[in-house]
Amino acid sequence: MKTGRNAPCPCGSGKKFKFCCDKAAAAGKGDWSKVLLAVSGLVLLLGAVWMATVIIDSDAFDPKGLVWSAEHGHWHTADGQEAGGAAVPRAQPPGLPPDGKVWSQEHGHWHDAE
Repeated sequence: MKTGRNAPCPCGSGKKFKFCCDKAAAAGKGDWSKVLLAVSGLVLLLGAVWMATVIIDSDAFDPKGLVWSAEHGHWHTADGQEAGGAAVPRAQPPGLPPDGKVWSQEHGHWHDAE
């Protein structure tokens, strides 16, 4: 027979069951839910990392026949031309140029002066 929550605790402490041994039994119940939550979070994190790896390794991030230009921050063809067709000239921003820099209309940003 189950002990009622308001009945005296069977351990002999004199307290009600809900304030004595029932609390101790309830404390162990939450452990599995925390483990399940941690495992679920880990699985989701690993899935996100896997998806990011697949996307980064795809051809969309490594166009065939193009070379990344760190200086310009975009792709160029192997012969050094802008990728994606003819470059559209870009106007120099207003104000004085930074020291030692020249504006590149082709790339739309400052280059080191030669």
